[in-house]
Amino acid sequence: MSGGRKRDWIRRKVATAAAATGSGSPRWSRRVGAFSSAVLLQRRRHRIGLHRVDVLRLLYENVVFYLLWVIESVVVLVKLCFFFLRFGFRL
Repeated sequence: MSGGRKRDWIRRKVATAAAATGSGSPRWSRRVGAFSSAVLLQRRRHRIGLHRVDVLRLLYENVVFYLLWVIESVVVLVKLCFFFLRFGFRL
């Protein structure tokens, strides 16, 4: 359950970053879709079921989720500190 929320959060962050850099072209999304469907077809051909738990993938998703969460928190904190140092503490 929580893996889905993490995956959605990572997908939103990557999509936001791609939109900010301008690399979120439809052609790129077609390539990613083609790659993921090719991987799915390969799994079906080799009878690797989707029920099999890939521990490394789950570990990687958790590490990436928490790493991006820490980086985002640091960026927000740095922006807040910059605001207070630049404009002072008068609100």
